[in-house]
Amino acid sequence: MSALLTTTMPYMGVVIKRSRNRDAQGPGRAGRRRTAERAFAEEVEADAYCRDAAVAVETAKKLLAIRGE
Repeated sequence: MSALLTTTMPYMGVVIKRSRNRDAQGPGRAGRRRTAERAFAEEVEADAYCRDAAVAVETAKKLLAIRGE
């Protein structure tokens, strides 16, 4: 997930929690374009923070490999 508007940020945590509660496939990732990006990702319990989409793809591949998928 990514957010450029702070009004959408609270919903990132909601989506992550609901997907984990439903045993959804794949890791939960979140990010935003602000100085507190990593702190925010930790706050919403995201599996990772990535600075851009290209890094997000590589991070997702690594996390899926760890899970054996």
